Amino acid sequence: MAKTATRKRGSVQRQGRRTMPTPRRSTHRRAAPALLTLGDLIAAAYDTAGGESFEVLKLVTSQQMTRALGRRIVLEG
Repeated sequence: MAKTATRKRGSVQRQGRRTMPTPRRSTHRRAAPALLTLGDLIAAAYDTAGGESFEVLKLVTSQQMTRALGRRIVLEG
């Protein structure tokens, strides 16, 4: 209910002041963008796997790689 202020000419309703809500900050930090290209990533996977195509496919499409890059890689072929 609004408060009233008394004046010479009668009572006047006045509005109370509201505080502004504080902005919410996100609790999670975004991951820094990767500085590697997809070609660099596949070349490094070939070096790691010793040139075996099936092993490269397993490395690049693994859950750990998905979490590290923040994106899922799908290879067709």
